[in-house]
Amino acid sequence: MFLSIVIPTFNRATLLVDSIPVLMAQTVAPSIDYEVIFVSNGSIDDTEIVLQKAAQQFGLRLRYFIIEPTGGPAAPRNRGIREAKGDIIIILDDDVMPDDDLVQKYADYHCRFPEPEAVAVGVAYVPEFMKEKPVSLFHQFNYTPLLNMDVISYIYFWTCNISFKRNFMLEHGMFDENFLYNEDIICGHKLHCHGMQLRFCPEARGQHLHQLKLEAVEEKGIHVGRWIWATSEHLPKPEVLDRYGVLSIHLPWNKYLKRLINRGMFRLIDNFLISGLLRLMGAESGKRSRISDLYYYLLYRRKIVEGFKQAKKQFRQSIRSGKTIEPAQLVRFMSKSV
Repeated sequence: MFLSIVIPTFNRATLLVDSIPVLMAQTVAPSIDYEVIFVSNGSIDDTEIVLQKAAQQFGLRLRYFIIEPTGGPAAPRNRGIREAKGDIIIILDDDVMPDDDLVQKYADYHCRFPEPEAVAVGVAYVPEFMKEKPVSLFHQFNYTPLLNMDVISYIYFWTCNISFKRNFMLEHGMFDENFLYNEDIICGHKLHCHGMQLRFCPEARGQHLHQLKLEAVEEKGIHVGRWIWATSEHLPKPEVLDRYGVLSIHLPWNKYLKRLINRGMFRLIDNFLISGLLRLMGAESGKRSRISDLYYYLLYRRKIVEGFKQAKKQFRQSIRSGKTIEPAQLVRFMSKSV
């Protein structure tokens, strides 16, 4: 069995120096072989130098490509998938440091489930040394709902650590390059419509070494909010609306009412008095606690709602002016104009 690890990357040279040796030293059975493909998405740091040296050291087992910056991971993932030689693709984010048996665990999965439509999502976990940082709040995935499921929903098509058959993706999926965020859920839905069987593979693990800075939380929230709006317009499915907490007429009446009540509760606790109190209690001390979690969660959620409303308002204005514009194109334009 031959597998291809595809990693889109942007300005992560310092991380790649540490992750490349781990990627190239995976423990696999003699019957397993693999390659690693990096696609630099317009990096302006030392990424190209790092990749060039690695390619010289590891030969054809490590290849890299340089593309013009696109603002999101969809295009570099698509390029990597098309360039891959393996029948099995593993997608990793460039801030995921794989455990030394990740490739073998995915190989084992695809041996158990050789069907073209079989897809596996692995685990990206926050290592202990990062858990004390407040920003680690935003790096954790909730895998608990997946533990007792056989086939899981496409909304868990999480591409920081996932594996699928290359031909199935080429024929039925690929990432929508109009989407700079949530491109994974859009792709997952396309694959779902063609019979994807997505399963949880908790044995395929990697450390999530995300580099989000606390001062960027507000900007990130607005960016995410805009793309949640675009996603909910493009794919107004109940499971999507439920995942992102969108208040929509597409929801059943009981969920709509519950969401209204939740909104009211948040308005009661998300105000400058509560924020000031949390700061006095040490929310910005630089060490993670329940207080910092609440403080940054409220801040992040507030900015998500703000970004969502911005995109929705801009869309309505474009309609009134007689313009026809796709939600993803609108949000791309808003992102460029900031």
